[in-house]
Amino acid sequence: MKTELERKEILRLSNEESNKITRDCLRIAMFKLMDREDYEKISVTELTKLAGVSRVAFYRNYDSKQAIIEDATQSIFSKLQESLLRYNNNWKEWYILFFNTVKENKESFKIALEAHIPIAPMSVLDAAFPPANVEEHYTHAAKEATFVRILTDWFNDGMKESPEQMGEICEKILNCM
Repeated sequence: MKTELERKEILRLSNEESNKITRDCLRIAMFKLMDREDYEKISVTELTKLAGVSRVAFYRNYDSKQAIIEDATQSIFSKLQESLLRYNNNWKEWYILFFNTVKENKESFKIALEAHIPIAPMSVLDAAFPPANVEEHYTHAAKEATFVRILTDWFNDGMKESPEQMGEICEKILNCM
């Protein structure tokens, strides 16, 4: 027979699993709805109906529609941020990884752009390489803004150039800043 502690642990795991399934259903429903209509026109009621979850379940997991999209893209950004340290200042290779990641996850990036969710919700450079001074912080900000503009233009233009070409372009442009 299970102890009270074991029963509570099973219930906790069951709730975590249920919440994960709910979040997955809401993300899928959001992506489907955004294929049909503008982000601004999507209601929480419409979203929960398509996802097959209650409004209570929605608000137990997210505080807004924007949070769903941020959740969907955050894990990708976290992996990219972690990869900065592994590439040890080999920027060209990191840029290639980033462009490949965008290409592989183009639906998530498309939805983030359409919902006006920032591509880089925080300073990736500041987080990976804490600035020594205020000038370095603003240098990071300028590089990131330029990179996001290049990435967005490339994405919106249909990703015609290869990630390797984009890595070379970014290395030339951003490493002279």
